[in-house]
Amino acid sequence: MDVPFISSGAMSRAQYALVRKLENAASPQAADQIILNELDVIRRNLQQRHLSIKDCKECLILILHCTMSLSTAGPGDLEFAFPHAVNLAELGQSPMDKKIGYIFCMELMPPSHELQLMLVNTLRKDLESNSVARICLALDMLIQVPNEDVIPAVDTRLQTLLEHQSQRALMAHYTLFQRDAERMAHLEDIIQRHLRHDPSGIGPISIIAGKLKHSESLGKLLNSQLQHQYQESSKPSFVLSILQTLRRGEMKLESGSIPVVLDIIKRVSQVPMRAVLRDAFMLLSTVSPEALRQSRWSSIAVTSIRHLLSSRDPDDLFLFVSCLSCLDPSIWAGTLPSTVAVLDEWEVQAVMRLLDSPDGLIRKTTIKVLHSVDPVIVETYYSQALRSLSPSLTLSDKNEYVARLLEIINVQEANDVDQYARRLKDLFSVVEGEEHGQMEDLPILDLGVERILNGIRERETTSRISCVTALAVSLTEPDVRVGPTLMVVISALVSEYCGKVSISPMEMLRGMATRLASYAPSVQDACLLTMLRLSVECDDIPEQVTAAVRRLSKHTGAYLRRRCDLFLTLSTQRRVLAEIISRAPSSSLPDFLSALTGYKSNLNATPSQSPRTISSGRQDLLEFSPSRGTASARKLRYEAYAAPQLVPSLRYLSSPRRQKGSASSPDGSTRSLSRASDASNSLNELSKTISPGELTLAAAQSSFDPLETGRVLDPVARPPQDDLVCYAAQICLPGLI
Repeated sequence: MDVPFISSGAMSRAQYALVRKLENAASPQAADQIILNELDVIRRNLQQRHLSIKDCKECLILILHCTMSLSTAGPGDLEFAFPHAVNLAELGQSPMDKKIGYIFCMELMPPSHELQLMLVNTLRKDLESNSVARICLALDMLIQVPNEDVIPAVDTRLQTLLEHQSQRALMAHYTLFQRDAERMAHLEDIIQRHLRHDPSGIGPISIIAGKLKHSESLGKLLNSQLQHQYQESSKPSFVLSILQTLRRGEMKLESGSIPVVLDIIKRVSQVPMRAVLRDAFMLLSTVSPEALRQSRWSSIAVTSIRHLLSSRDPDDLFLFVSCLSCLDPSIWAGTLPSTVAVLDEWEVQAVMRLLDSPDGLIRKTTIKVLHSVDPVIVETYYSQALRSLSPSLTLSDKNEYVARLLEIINVQEANDVDQYARRLKDLFSVVEGEEHGQMEDLPILDLGVERILNGIRERETTSRISCVTALAVSLTEPDVRVGPTLMVVISALVSEYCGKVSISPMEMLRGMATRLASYAPSVQDACLLTMLRLSVECDDIPEQVTAAVRRLSKHTGAYLRRRCDLFLTLSTQRRVLAEIISRAPSSSLPDFLSALTGYKSNLNATPSQSPRTISSGRQDLLEFSPSRGTASARKLRYEAYAAPQLVPSLRYLSSPRRQKGSASSPDGSTRSLSRASDASNSLNELSKTISPGELTLAAAQSSFDPLETGRVLDPVARPPQDDLVCYAAQICLPGLI
């Protein structure tokens, strides 16, 4: 960056210098290290006393810049900056100062953070101020970070702001009360009142009106205004706003509005106004096919967009097939005896050619359109493509080819998970068959793995479990050939849904162990991780499994040998594995690996300790204790208190609470036990506390207990009149001294 500071737009020279360093960084990792070092500098700067608002603002802006610029690392703990952001939002003199504080809290502070409560009073004061800028900032904060704790403080003021037809106020009300049916009904009444009073005001409230899904009363009002505004309004923007609101709210289009929408399609298709055209076709999808076929203008919808099919612009092609997917095939494909096809033969061939489009979204939409017309068309195309798969394809071409076949299966078996799992196994029995090479030489088709996992995770929970069960049953069938790609998919799914599938974990463990030696190291790594996850669900690990892992350990590299040793070590420690699994953010295989890596690093970082006796039931859990202590320490809200300082010992007065930790010398005098000789006793004594009653009684005593026999009180140790509390503590806890 050769731009000087004065023309750079940077808010401070520190930000300008940071940008210069990042531009000259040799790699993304080096740039991230520069950012992390800068965050450490900012942390120290924010710890200074009497920090000005200007300096605080610059530091927060730098933190925002740093967090958005990181690419390979995380920013770490930003707790040190949250109090400063809250203070800036409260004490900022200008709207810009307050805006930076609010934005920092929106972007980086977790919604459940305890300091969010500190913003409640700030939000209330800003909403009640006379400054429009401060009101807007507070409303934006409520919209972005809704907090139920703020409702009692802002409810009254928010109701007043609703009458001003403010889009921010409406959105804030919706965000805070979207789970309250009564308040949502009240919001709907306000919107309808605004629309009846001023139909041209649909623009500011169209977004929030669209969030009131399937509202019949609002839908009727918008339909009537659509017809009225289309005939009388001189501003097309009003009509388009009503159209968008109906579409966003998924409200039905009434039969009286069909001619209006068809005419809009005819007008905007020539420009084309893609967004408006798409909204209009989506509205037509809410009309029953019978009602649309009865309209003599029903064919206009398709004839108005047929010119897009001859375009070379991918956006036009996608617009054509996406609009076509909104209509029932009986309207344009002639699938009923009483209907005729709208498209010509060459146009149908052009649609078929879209199945080979390089754009994935166009392909998937075309598959859906053709499958709705006739499933046989798509099945024929799939069969021909599968037969044409050549073993000589390069890895990238094969990856792309299989991904396209998976797109077809996803559409064909969208509602039948068992059939979907069967089709997957049939596909990979061909793709990874014997004619394609030995099992250990076959590569993993990573694009296929991604498509399958995403496709399964998009389904409902019960469907996902059924699909995983249907795929994992292949592990229990010794004669079934499971290729590396399908094995990676099964490993990931079994690890994620372990304990939910109806197949025995021990049988799946055996099935993976018997196939372990036939795969490449990358597949073996995934299998070992899944086997380790499955071992938690098994009471005993079969000898067949451990023997297979030992054999693999003898003939593999150092990395997999460590993985095998980890399996042999942890597979019998169910408590440790259960603790590791509980620490994973989710049940997915990568998160399990992350938790496992964290366990190993904590175990390696544990310092040597002196032997101690622990119960056998807790021994395996204590191996995990170092990270637990660290996690607990991080949750401290303030700095821990410093250790108590030992004070010079005074001679003891006798007390009913005299500890047994003192011994009598032969001459009858009393001495305390040596603290250096018994450190554990000292720690136990330090942990004792004084009750408020004991402390009060001791401090209020005017006469103390008589001295023990043979005990001489040093005149220096007279009870101090100005510090009776300290003296009382010495009486009640003599063992501490």
